[in-house]
Amino acid sequence: MHTRFLFACLLVLLAACARQQEGVYQLAAFDDFAAGQYAGAVPLSALKTHGDFGLGTFHGLDGEMIVLDGVIYRAASDCTLSRPAPSTLSPFAELVFFKPEASSAIALDGDAAALGKWLDGKLPEGSFAAVRVKATVKRLTIRSVAGFPPPYPALGEALKSMTIRELTDVSGTIVGLRGPDQPTGVWVPGWHFHFVSADGKTGGHVLNAEGIVGQAAWMATRKYSLELPPRKP
Repeated sequence: MHTRFLFACLLVLLAACARQQEGVYQLAAFDDFAAGQYAGAVPLSALKTHGDFGLGTFHGLDGEMIVLDGVIYRAASDCTLSRPAPSTLSPFAELVFFKPEASSAIALDGDAAALGKWLDGKLPEGSFAAVRVKATVKRLTIRSVAGFPPPYPALGEALKSMTIRELTDVSGTIVGLRGPDQPTGVWVPGWHFHFVSADGKTGGHVLNAEGIVGQAAWMATRKYSLELPPRKP
């Protein structure tokens, strides 16, 4: 009995390790999602088995998703944060088990593009990457979107109704994912940043960030898995 118990524990441990080595997990091809496939397909409780760090959205494009240290935040249309129920459904998400390979102090006067360029200089080309930047930002512009009923508009049209907030001298964490260049539209190439304030009350998709001072940690992976949800009206 004792041997059986140890063997069962070993299997559980190996399964957990395998999950944490999967690299970037993505729910839904980006082009399908951007065309208006916003019907929720996977509950947050299931998403968390694929990573503790990442980005996404919720059923009907109802707010921005930020996943940090295993906590899933929802940025409402006014960029206030809440923690949705585990049964809440998502149509699109990108997650990874964040295990930083390196870190560095960061002090940038430039914008979000400059942050991406700074990070690219520290990461291998052609890989997926994740970054966590704990910092004070002098000027931060974030956005979120209220949900839509079906029939859903395409993403470009939906974003015309986004709410934008301008923050100054705000402390928090920038959560970022990078996809390698590719022509298929399956994932988004380049950097995609979201933000959670230090008090856990404010956040959203980062449109711009200037004057970043803090600490950055990052990881790269060439592993990627895609789950295609069933199409829904």
